[in-house]
Amino acid sequence: MKRITTTGLSIAVLALTASPALADPGAPGTTFPEQPGSHPQAGCAALLSNPGALSAPRAATAFAITNGLFSDACFGS
Repeated sequence: MKRITTTGLSIAVLALTASPALADPGAPGTTFPEQPGSHPQAGCAALLSNPGALSAPRAATAFAITNGLFSDACFGS
């Protein structure tokens, strides 16, 4: 009985941990607000609602990405 319970619990834990990997990620460009696609307001809102998005120390690549998105999404340049 103990072995069956252990096996059942192991299967349940594996099923629960595997379920996010099997989830539908959605169409490309629709699941991340940082990638606004045709709605740049969503990208601007995501940057402005996160206080560390533009002021935290970060690598040069991350700096270029966030500042480029900030200027494009929030100022339309």
